[in-house]
Amino acid sequence: MRPTLRAFATLLLTTTALAGWTLFHLELKGSFPAADAALAEAPPEIWLEFSVAPDMARTSFSVRGPDGNVALGTVKAGDKPEVVKAAVTGPMAAGTYTLSWAGAPVDDHVVRGRFTFTVQAAR
Repeated sequence: MRPTLRAFATLLLTTTALAGWTLFHLELKGSFPAADAALAEAPPEIWLEFSVAPDMARTSFSVRGPDGNVALGTVKAGDKPEVVKAAVTGPMAAGTYTLSWAGAPVDDHVVRGRFTFTVQAAR
């Protein structure tokens, strides 16, 4: 294979591989509460929006605060395929909370993350 053709083929394969990774790699795009948010009161539900639709069998999240783990309802699909949500079913005292999540699109590896938010008044 000629050097110019080999370089072009390598470039084409690399670009295709990176484009495929970008299309199917799961990343957190948004949430409620947002990372570092200061809420006046505890949220009634929590949702996460990902860059691609997650595999619900491998997607979860939990919330931990000053009094330990917060009781949540079942994590389920939201209004859009990229969104997962759960109702807050337990009390939330004023304080700082850590939301830990894990998710994966179909046929890809699990990605994990966490962020904090603050609740100013208990519910």
